[in-house]
Amino acid sequence: MSSAHSRRAFVPTRSPDPAGQHKDRQKKMSSYFTGGFSYSRKLTGHSSCVNALAFSSGEGRWLASAGDDRAVKLWDLHQENVTAPSCSFSGPGSNVFTVAFSASNQYVYSGGADDKILKYDLTRYTANPLDGDGPLQAYTQHADFIRSVSCHPYQDEVFMSASEDGRVMLHDGRAESRMTRAQGTLQQAAEFSGAFFHPRMEHLFATSDVRGNVRLRDTRMAFGPSRQRTKEGIVLKYVTRITRRSVEHYIRPEASSITWDPDGTKLGVAFLRWLPTIYSLSDPYPVAVCSGRNLPDGTPSPPDARTFSDSTTMKHGSFGGSALITGGDVYYSSGSDDFRGYLWQIPSLATLENERQIIGPDNWLNGGEDGTVAFTGSSYSSDKYVPKELSTPLTRLNGHLSIVNSTLIHPVLPVIATAGIERHVFLHSPTSNTPWGSDLPLTTTATRPLPSGEPTTADPSVLRLLMRLSSMMEADESMGEDARSIAYFDMILQREDRRDLFSLRRQALPSDDDAEDGDDIERDSADEAQEQEQQGEQPGEEVP
Repeated sequence: MSSAHSRRAFVPTRSPDPAGQHKDRQKKMSSYFTGGFSYSRKLTGHSSCVNALAFSSGEGRWLASAGDDRAVKLWDLHQENVTAPSCSFSGPGSNVFTVAFSASNQYVYSGGADDKILKYDLTRYTANPLDGDGPLQAYTQHADFIRSVSCHPYQDEVFMSASEDGRVMLHDGRAESRMTRAQGTLQQAAEFSGAFFHPRMEHLFATSDVRGNVRLRDTRMAFGPSRQRTKEGIVLKYVTRITRRSVEHYIRPEASSITWDPDGTKLGVAFLRWLPTIYSLSDPYPVAVCSGRNLPDGTPSPPDARTFSDSTTMKHGSFGGSALITGGDVYYSSGSDDFRGYLWQIPSLATLENERQIIGPDNWLNGGEDGTVAFTGSSYSSDKYVPKELSTPLTRLNGHLSIVNSTLIHPVLPVIATAGIERHVFLHSPTSNTPWGSDLPLTTTATRPLPSGEPTTADPSVLRLLMRLSSMMEADESMGEDARSIAYFDMILQREDRRDLFSLRRQALPSDDDAEDGDDIERDSADEAQEQEQQGEQPGEEVP
C-alpha cells in the first residue's frame, strides 16, 4: 500500500456537512480503538531499559525516549518509515526517568538519577542536525533523583520539576521573572514522585509523593514570597486511604506517578501494588479503578493466568481520545508486570459518579462481602467510597518480553507507544499501514511465562538464582542483550507478586475523637507524623 493511501487510513473522507464530518471522524476513531492495536513496530536505538516516553505538543510529530543508557532519543513520526532515531542527545550522567516537551516544542527536558535537569534546544537540531548534541542548559538545584518534569501549557520558558529530595521547583526563564530560588521552591518531608501542570488552567498543578498523598495545588498559593503562600498551595486533597471489609486498618499505597487527561477533567494515579485510579478534578474521592479481572472479550481471566499487576517498578500511564476529537471517547492506558500494556475506555464522569457506591459506617461493618475494598476518610465514621471497577480492558498491548513501565497514547493518531525493561520501544497500531510505517507485522499475543526457580532453603542465594536465570535467558536468542535485565526483574516478580497489599504498610484508622470534625478529606501525612511524634509514637508504626 502506498504512503498516501496509508495516510488516508487514519483520516475519513471529507464531507460537505461539517457536523456530519465530525460525527464520521468520531466513529472512525472509535472503531480504531475498539478494534484493538494488533500491529506493532519495534524501535531499536537504546542499549538498556527505556524509562521515559513523551510525544511532542500539538500534532505529536516527535517521540522522545530515554532510559538507563543515559541518552535522549528523538524519533520523527513524519518519516514515512520510522526505523531509527533521528537524533540522540547526550549529557545525562545517570539513568533518565522523565522527558518532556515545552509548549511550542522549542525545548526538550530530561531528568533522572544524576539530580540534574537538562534543557535541549530542538530548534537547533531541526536547523542543523547534529547527532550527540549536548544540552543548552543544566539545572542543578535538586539534591536527589528527578521524578518528573512538567512544562507550562503555554510558556516555553516555564517548567516544573519534582524530586525525591522532597521539593517541587517552579523554573521561570523569562527575562521579566524576578522569582528567587527560595520563592520557586515547595518543600515537604516526603519524597515527591510527580508534579504536573493542569493542561488548561495554568495556575493549577497536581502533586504525588511516595507516602501516597495526591494534592491539587495553585501556583499562586504555593510559590512566591512567604507572605502570599497559603496551605502549601493545596486547594484539594484527594483521598488515597484504602481499607477492606474485615480489617481494622487502612493502607495508603505509594503514588508512583500521576497524569491529566487532555481536557484536565480527570486525573489518573498509578499506585504501587494497587490499581490505576481515576479521579475527577473537583471530587476528592475516586470515581473508577482499572483492572484486568476480565479478558478483553468480557470473560473472566483464568485463575492461574497472570493479569494486570503493578507491584514492582514505577509505572507511567496516559490518557487519550478526548484530544483527538472533541466529544470523542476517552481512554486510559497503563503498563503491567505481566509483560503487557492495558487500554481501558473511560465512561463519562456522570456515569462513573452514578455507579460509584457510597457505604455508611454501619453498613460497612455489618454487611457485604469481606473482600470489598473502599476509599475512606479520616475516621471509622467516615463513609466508604467504592469506585466503579472497569474490569474489562478494551485491549491488551503485547510484544514485550518483560515488565512494561510506560504506555503513551499519541495526541492525534491512533498510536500507542510502550516501553519498559527491554531496550526497545514499541509503536502499536490498529492497522498494518500507517503514516510512519507500512507493512507492520501482527504482534504475537503469546506472553513469556516466568521461569520457575524462586529462592528456597536449599538455594538461599539470590545471586545464584539471578545467575541461573541469566544463563537460561542468554541461551534464548530472542532475549538478546536484554537477558540480564529481564532475569533480574523476573527474580523481583517472583518475590513481589505474592505479597498482599494489606499485609504490608498498615495504619490504624483514628477514632472519631482523633479525627478532624466533619473532615472526610484526609490530612497531610506530614501533619500526621508530627502528631504521632508529639504523642510519643513512631510515624508509620505498624498495628499489631
